[in-house]
Amino acid sequence: MTGANWPGRTQKESLGFLSQVLARRVDEAMKKQLAGLDLDFRFFMTLMQLLAQDGQSQRELGSKLNLPEYQVSRNLDAMANGGLIERRTNPSSRRTTQVFLTIKGRTLAEKLPPLITDLNDRFLSVLTRDERVMLIKMLQRILSLTD
Repeated sequence: MTGANWPGRTQKESLGFLSQVLARRVDEAMKKQLAGLDLDFRFFMTLMQLLAQDGQSQRELGSKLNLPEYQVSRNLDAMANGGLIERRTNPSSRRTTQVFLTIKGRTLAEKLPPLITDLNDRFLSVLTRDERVMLIKMLQRILSLTD
């Protein structure tokens, strides 16, 4: 691709542009879904992580969510104030705090997987089943998330 052709191809061939547009569209659709549950979008991925593995440390959550520690801490403070999570001192390391879903948090978190499935189905409806599987595998490979 030459420099002269680049501006016209930006929208059609730029991974960065296309992934940003898709991410914004998915985020907006998810925010609408979460509003129906009275759930702040910032807490969505934390709830999903804790649903998958309760009792993670704040540092583990930050690493898995790719968020800075201060942001994880602020989110957890707000989630604790909302009754969604509780922090407990790790019995084997008093300097480590583990994060657990409360009953309210677990009840809310368990409503999220069907929303995700619905959202994925809506955005991927233009693809065949094989294309969906291939796209997800390629994205996982690009992000080095493959097993």
